[in-house]
Amino acid sequence: MAWDFQRKARLFLIDNKETNVIVNLKTDVSQLTQAQREMVAYFNDGIVSGVFSQKLAAAVAEVKADAIRGGIYMTIEEYAALKSAYAREQGEEAERAKTIVGLAALDMSRAQIIEFLKTNMELSEEEAQAAYDNAMAAHA
Repeated sequence: MAWDFQRKARLFLIDNKETNVIVNLKTDVSQLTQAQREMVAYFNDGIVSGVFSQKLAAAVAEVKADAIRGGIYMTIEEYAALKSAYAREQGEEAERAKTIVGLAALDMSRAQIIEFLKTNMELSEEEAQAAYDNAMAAHA
């Protein structure tokens, strides 16, 4: 589609010869074709196991080698990694906050909870203090 203009939605689509694909890489691979399994293995683990994944690896290498498209590819790749790390961090922080509030409900002092966090969650003094302050402020 070279140009598509819809007045109501004010949508402009320009054909820039790119193909954007969204793939669920955490899917049950037993229901996939061989090529799809190879693609999932390649993107999840970097495994090249057959003809399709060899072609895929070559295409990815070509995109990465291109100065403009390679930057876009890496941005998407880095964005996905960043979002995953953020989700893990948020989950850890939520669990840590529940632990802190629970310990406070057991009448542990701020100093005792901070010491607990340092010992059992391997946090620095500053990280433990910040975690305590954030959890108690959110709980208040």
